[in-house]
Amino acid sequence: TTRADARGAAARDTMADVWCFNVDAKFERNGIVSSNTLKHVELIDASRDKENARAGMNHKVDDLNASAKRQWVLRFGGDKAANDMSVGHIKAIYGKHVKEGKLTIEDKANVKVLIQALPAECARLMKTLTTLKGQAPAQQKVFLAELGCCVKCEAKVAEKRAKHEEKQRKLITAQLEQAEHELAKKRKREQAEKEREAAKAAKLSAQLERVERMKAEKEEMETVVEAKRLKIEEEKRTAAALVEELREEKDAVAEARRALKEEKKALDAEQKEVDALKARIESERRRCERDQEKLNAQLDAAKATAASLETARKAVEKESASLEKERERRETEAIKLEEQVKATEAKRAAWNEARKFKEEEAAWKQAAAERRRAEAAAKREEANKRKAEREAATAAKMEEKRRKMEEWRAEYELWQRTGEAGTSPPPRPDQSSSPSGFYGTGGATHAGFTGGASTAPKTKSQPPKPKKKPILDDDDDDDADGNRANDDDDFTSNNNNNDENNNNNMNNNMNNKQPDFDAAADPPLEEEDEDPTVAARRVELERKRDEELQRQARERAAREAEDRKLRELEARRAKTKKAQKEMMEQLRRKQEEEIAHREHQQRKASAEAKIRQKAASITLATATDAIYESHVAAYERLRSMDQIAESDVPWPIPSNVLLLTPRDDAGARKKKIVRAISRWHPDKFNAAFGAKLVETERDAIMARVRSVSDAVIELRQVFN
Repeated sequence: TTRADARGAAARDTMADVWCFNVDAKFERNGIVSSNTLKHVELIDASRDKENARAGMNHKVDDLNASAKRQWVLRFGGDKAANDMSVGHIKAIYGKHVKEGKLTIEDKANVKVLIQALPAECARLMKTLTTLKGQAPAQQKVFLAELGCCVKCEAKVAEKRAKHEEKQRKLITAQLEQAEHELAKKRKREQAEKEREAAKAAKLSAQLERVERMKAEKEEMETVVEAKRLKIEEEKRTAAALVEELREEKDAVAEARRALKEEKKALDAEQKEVDALKARIESERRRCERDQEKLNAQLDAAKATAASLETARKAVEKESASLEKERERRETEAIKLEEQVKATEAKRAAWNEARKFKEEEAAWKQAAAERRRAEAAAKREEANKRKAEREAATAAKMEEKRRKMEEWRAEYELWQRTGEAGTSPPPRPDQSSSPSGFYGTGGATHAGFTGGASTAPKTKSQPPKPKKKPILDDDDDDDADGNRANDDDDFTSNNNNNDENNNNNMNNNMNNKQPDFDAAADPPLEEEDEDPTVAARRVELERKRDEELQRQARERAAREAEDRKLRELEARRAKTKKAQKEMMEQLRRKQEEEIAHREHQQRKASAEAKIRQKAASITLATATDAIYESHVAAYERLRSMDQIAESDVPWPIPSNVLLLTPRDDAGARKKKIVRAISRWHPDKFNAAFGAKLVETERDAIMARVRSVSDAVIELRQVFN
């Protein structure tokens, strides 16, 4: 079976057919023909071209090259893939000059290939391209089977076929030897397995024999144990009978003990009753003695209480008398206070009446001021309207005068040109009466001639009427507004000072309203002739006024103190609220910072986990030193190329971007990371090869370069 498999593998790995054309070709890109002439053209199946497959695809041709239309590639000039042109990308074949040995091919990127060869070779190449692009796969297969290689390459192809057959024969021989070696190893393993099975069977039989012996010994032991068990049962029955006898004796002894205990309990109960009776008698005697002592003490206390009650009764009577006097005094003060309250209410009513009057007066003044402002605005509008009408009438008059002057000027010029001698010129329109009646014709002519050169005379305008200046504001109104504002301020903010002033004013008003005892007598009395009652009344009024002022001062001081305490309390509350707000704000900021820190740590941990997970999928150490060196050499060859396409770049394998080997340690990995960054960093790659990139593939190349650079940087973070 192994030999058959080896033969099948060898048969499958046959040498691929070779199709080539002996032509000379030059590439034309962007209208520029290359000076390098490429000898020889090969037709290659891209699915079998493993040597020039794109790096980074795990040695597999991508789907575009493996498709039906793009599997054939024309390779111009040698084994390098730099000058390949896919047959699927060809959009035009110009075969007009095939008979002259010239052929032109153009692909979709507008790159032309100028071919020159023998007419038969050019026709053969054109026939091949048209068949591959336009015929069915079966017809293509038949055509390619008959195509073959060019005359120049027949000997070389035969030599290659011989070498390939020799190589296949050696490969088959080596595979057969390897299969025989594996078969010998398999037989050896089977023999060792059989020996192990035999040893295991022997060991199992020995174990079975040992189990049989143990079983026989177990049966003998069971017999001995059964005999001993019967003997023990007999001994147990004998011991049970003996225990029964002992139990009966024990019950008799217990009954006797119980009778003795009952007798002892009865005697103890009688003794306890006697002791209790003695103790009760003794306690009754002691209780009687205590009751007698308590009664004596209560009697003494009752006598002392009676004496103290008598003393208290006298004190209460004195206190009642003093309370009665105090009640009478308080009633008198209450009456006085009611009178003061009534006086204060009267003052307040007077103040409110005065305030109401001031407010009504201020409102009336404000309404009058508004009315005056409205009248002034109406007058201004009427004056402006009259002024506009006068200006319009003046403009119309001036226009009429100008028109008449133009007509007179035209008539005067006509008179100067055609006028006869002795005729007078036309009169000026701005002259109210002709001067010829008084001064004569000559004077009128002279005046008319001189007036013709002058402009229209100025009309004497009447002096403007004096306009009354509109009243924009009124002093009374301002005073009313100011008084109203002052009243509001006095009533709200400066209440204390206003109260004092109002009190003084009201006192003055009361004094004015009160009958003036000093001026009541007519003629005024001298001091020694003054009535004593009137003098006393005046003194009493002055005293009451002073007391009222003092009371108001005390109330004002109390209000100021209360306001000050309220302000201090409000300040403390505001300060406390501010401190609480700052503390809550600080706590909120701290919580937000902690939440942000936790979220940042979570995002960081998640990003690191993603990077590690991604790095684990692209860090499989499957490369060898030879693969790494060949990759470096291919990258260095880019520096000597004129144009670089995407297929020319040796892209690293996605599963092993750094081309790590199993023998690489930390130092080697670090060196490879540094070198990979220096190669694949977008700026460095663009600086080294940007001018050589094919314009149509520049974006795709730089996108892949950026992806490789990102992968290398992530690996550096993971390894760090």
